[in-house]
Amino acid sequence: MKRYADPQAVEHQLRKIQQEISPNEARTNLFNLVVYVSDQDDRLLMEALNYLHGKRPARVIVIRKNHGGVTHTDVTARCVPDENDKVLCIQEIVIFSGDDKAGEVPETWAPLLIREIPVFVWWLDNLDQAQVPQLFDDVADRCFIDTAFCDHPQEFLKDLSRRSCELKTPLSDFSWVRIGPLLKLAANFFNTQEMRPHLHNLAGITLQGGLPSEALLFFQWFRVKMNWQGKTELSSTEWHYTQDEKPIVLKHLNPKALNRGFTLTFETQDGQKLELKDSGEGYAKAIGPALNYSSIFKMPTTGEALLQEIDKNSSDRLFLEALENL
Repeated sequence: MKRYADPQAVEHQLRKIQQEISPNEARTNLFNLVVYVSDQDDRLLMEALNYLHGKRPARVIVIRKNHGGVTHTDVTARCVPDENDKVLCIQEIVIFSGDDKAGEVPETWAPLLIREIPVFVWWLDNLDQAQVPQLFDDVADRCFIDTAFCDHPQEFLKDLSRRSCELKTPLSDFSWVRIGPLLKLAANFFNTQEMRPHLHNLAGITLQGGLPSEALLFFQWFRVKMNWQGKTELSSTEWHYTQDEKPIVLKHLNPKALNRGFTLTFETQDGQKLELKDSGEGYAKAIGPALNYSSIFKMPTTGEALLQEIDKNSSDRLFLEALENL
């Protein structure tokens, strides 16, 4: 088998680079991060790595898919001292996967992993044709995906749900991470004693804003929590359920990134409308009969989402619950 990266040569090069950047002792790496990325998603990767820089020392192996030409490897490192003058480094090994696609197979990059520390695989690429995370069951401790990269997120998640019993690798979806603040806002909205009757008297929910994958997961969380039954999927933006034989309609309108604004409208069986509206200034306004308050929230960036998932020990229980009931 042809070797596209000599592990000993890579280790020697990394040590040399780090000694040149920082003669002080570097803090031990905490994890391996393997990223599959295409050129169009490079901005998200750079944002995430810049956010990690100075917070967590790591070895990052970037697999640049569909690069063309001959598969080859590049090595670099960036380091910064912490408050104790210990050095935090991100070691970057970039594998440019050429026409033979050899750089994409785990056999190429697995020898470059640091042993005895966690291995996270981040699939920062289109998901519709990808068998993730099954591809990495033998090498990864956790796998990160983003169903925003699906043209048909509902079909992908349904397939993932069907295969869940076969998967060995715990899974996190960045679309789920991004709707975390929305879940908290909605839960707190109906948390008071006065709002509980409205919760159990809903006729419909409309989400304006958010990506299709985010809307799907938000509605799925709500459905599971409320134990709504049945489903008539009229389109990829409208779903019909029932609660105690009363119809409930869920709609997704005006798809866009959540950090560009959203409005959640809850309509009751007696025609009342209650709203949670993004002010665009870091808080949501609650609007409706006898409602007039604000709730502070913050949508996570890609880097914040990555760090949050790296620091977790397992997949989110609520996400798995939503996935199982698709």
